[in-house]
Amino acid sequence: MTVNFGSNFENWFASKENYNKALNGQNVPDFNFMKVDIKSLPADKKGEAYKIDVLNVAKSRIGNYDNNNNGKMELSEYVEEQKAVYQKMFNEQVDMSIPGMQDTFKSSFSNCDTNKDGSIDNKEMAAVFAYMDAAGNDGTMDGKISYNTAIGTDWGNKDITDVLSTYKKFIFGE
Repeated sequence: MTVNFGSNFENWFASKENYNKALNGQNVPDFNFMKVDIKSLPADKKGEAYKIDVLNVAKSRIGNYDNNNNGKMELSEYVEEQKAVYQKMFNEQVDMSIPGMQDTFKSSFSNCDTNKDGSIDNKEMAAVFAYMDAAGNDGTMDGKISYNTAIGTDWGNKDITDVLSTYKKFIFGE
């Protein structure tokens, strides 16, 4: 049986219960995408294990919305992903007629598209997950993403592109 980390992440992220807990200052358990406890691995195995698991969660996440089956997420697929998460969280549709809404989606998409080829590939999405992991409660890359980091990251901030590029290079050597 294959675990679909992308769906698990989406359900955790879009949970009304988790969102309400976070708003009320309550603890929400971290989302863990590692198949093994990375802290239990020998130092020389940690990097490869992390790379495999963060890439798997990224592939799964993209695969959930990759309507044209090219292994990447284009802007239209990204918008559908964001709208689906919003729908699950708030039980209402995103109003795309709100001034600036389309620009907000374009901006956050563009900032995650670190190589600026018009799509988010698996390594770029892996950098997104790695960033949320490292920016979490403990500040370590251990496969655990805090809810506050997941909902609190400003993906529309243009500086995030440089941060994600750094994570991508660190993990994949590119």
